[in-house]
Amino acid sequence: MTEALATMTQTIWNSLSAAKRDQLRSNAGLSRQLIGLEGHRVEVVDHDGGIRRFIVGRSTGWIPCHTELKRRTSTGGVAANKEYRAVRDLGSARKGA
Repeated sequence: MTEALATMTQTIWNSLSAAKRDQLRSNAGLSRQLIGLEGHRVEVVDHDGGIRRFIVGRSTGWIPCHTELKRRTSTGGVAANKEYRAVRDLGSARKGA
C-alpha cells in the first residue's frame, strides 16, 4: 500500500473505484484523539497550554487529515494537530442537534 500511495496523483486517484480508494486510503494523517469526533465541537489543550475550540472536520484524498473548522458554515480550515494534551467533546455541531 505504501508504494501505491508514494506515487499517487490526483489523476490516478480520480480513476479508481470507491472500493479501491477505501482499500488504499491511509489514516496516517489523522489524529487518533479526534477519530470519531468528526462533526463535533471540541475544546483542546495544546502542549503549550493554549486552549481553543473548533469543529472537527476531515479532508479528502488518499491521506486525509483532521481539520479545525471555526464555524458550522466553514468550508475549510487548518490541519489539526496530530496530538493534544487534552481533548473534550462538546457535542455535535450539526444544526438542530
